[in-house]
Amino acid sequence: MKLIAAVLAVLVPVAVFAEVHRNSGSSVPLPHDKYVRVVSEADSPVQQTYIRTKDGLYVAAAIRKPKGDGPFPAIVIFHGAPGGRGMEQLVGWSRGDHGGPVWERFLQEGFVVVVGDYRGGDWNAVSTPSETHVTSIDDGISVVEHVRALPYVDRARVSLYGVSLGGNLVMYLVSRVPDIHRAVLGAPAPFWFLGVRRAPPGAASADPPAADPAVARGNIEPIRTPLLILVGTADRLQGIATTLHDELERAGKAVRMEVYEHGYHDFVLGPQGQKRPDLPHGEVLLDSALDALETSVKFVKGERR
Repeated sequence: MKLIAAVLAVLVPVAVFAEVHRNSGSSVPLPHDKYVRVVSEADSPVQQTYIRTKDGLYVAAAIRKPKGDGPFPAIVIFHGAPGGRGMEQLVGWSRGDHGGPVWERFLQEGFVVVVGDYRGGDWNAVSTPSETHVTSIDDGISVVEHVRALPYVDRARVSLYGVSLGGNLVMYLVSRVPDIHRAVLGAPAPFWFLGVRRAPPGAASADPPAADPAVARGNIEPIRTPLLILVGTADRLQGIATTLHDELERAGKAVRMEVYEHGYHDFVLGPQGQKRPDLPHGEVLLDSALDALETSVKFVKGERR
């Protein structure tokens, strides 16, 4: 499926990589039935969990584990906006109720799969760190700490997967928790992480958007986690994903970006049960989503495709 590979090597005292790969892909929807409900709930029941956060509130998480005692690697998946989806939605995703194959695919590979929520509210208020109020970043840290403490989880192999606004959250988490194993950013929206200034109403926005150098540098400097960015050419956020990749590359971080033809915003997860009037066929499963999923599995396992 790979058509063009542009490899940029960055030499620093330890081996890192910075790559951009452009991939083909079709806009034709695929049937998703054979990719979901592939793990019996008798073998891996959904554990409905509420995790206490910094200010005493609780956020929901749906957890599924492989059979056995472990310790298993784990992946924590943070959805896109808005926060505060609630347990019913998280459980549905973890079982692939709507046709999305990602959650069960990692479960098949022997991962504990955690679908984590985070608080909603004003995006500007909850999407950046604050000394005056608790944010979604604090919630994410609480979820990661809870998962690491589970007796069947290998705390040294906890990875993250963030989509859209969840990608902004994951970037802050790998900045603040530098020993996260690996992180995948699907169609990320890291506007706050990069300090991107929004254009005034009626003004044209830069594409790709320009990061605030001081904000981006300060947030990126602590990162030690290898990162994989996934984005589609039909995604209006392709520009910010490119900016994120370029800023990470400039800082010498281990980052790789896969760009898929025809991929819409959030295509990486497939159908999520959301109304998408912006899409001609609504949410569908694309061949590029399946390719991105296999790439993500191998990346998190430390393998190359």
